[in-house]
Amino acid sequence: MTGRLLRLHLRVRGASAFVAGVSVITLLAWAGGTWLAGRSFLDGPAARLPVVVLAPLLSAVLLGPTLAGVDEELERGTPLRWRVWRAGHVLLAVLAVATALVLTGLRAPETFGAHALARNTLGWIGLVAGATALLGARLAWLPAFGYGCAVYFAAPRDAGVLAVLWAWPVQTSTAAASWWAAGGVLALGLVGYAHGGAAVDRRSRRN
Repeated sequence: MTGRLLRLHLRVRGASAFVAGVSVITLLAWAGGTWLAGRSFLDGPAARLPVVVLAPLLSAVLLGPTLAGVDEELERGTPLRWRVWRAGHVLLAVLAVATALVLTGLRAPETFGAHALARNTLGWIGLVAGATALLGARLAWLPAFGYGCAVYFAAPRDAGVLAVLWAWPVQTSTAAASWWAAGGVLALGLVGYAHGGAAVDRRSRRN
């Protein structure tokens, strides 16, 4: 019974489109990371920073629409343990995206490779999940995308603990504080989304 509900849940939430999108992102991340790391005029594996930031971010953006049903209020009226289902949905996505992207960065994984891809997957998905609870699934991508652009272009690469905390997406995986920041964002986003679900558009409520 649970397996049937899970398949129905994933189908209704558009999981197949999400998987297809992540597959494309994974292939592009592998190709882009390999090309950047192999250029003699660049910094080797350290040149993969754009891939480390962008690939998990785009995967998290694709996850956003799957975090709400066609009729969120109608779903909430069904006798299911929705907090458990929502948490499971997010954690399953984290596992799937992290596993796929980590495979693209196994060459020098500690230098903007597999480790940083896993960390950024945690943070970006957590940010999108939290934004879904506050803004709804349609706008959940905005905070993550805006923050990602701001951090990439403005944040220092090497700085103190405070800078590492807020600029975690562009830090090397050896910066322990960046893992704490990404993990904290995931925890907050997961709790917020699991508890409240996707915010419902007020206009849809009137209609």
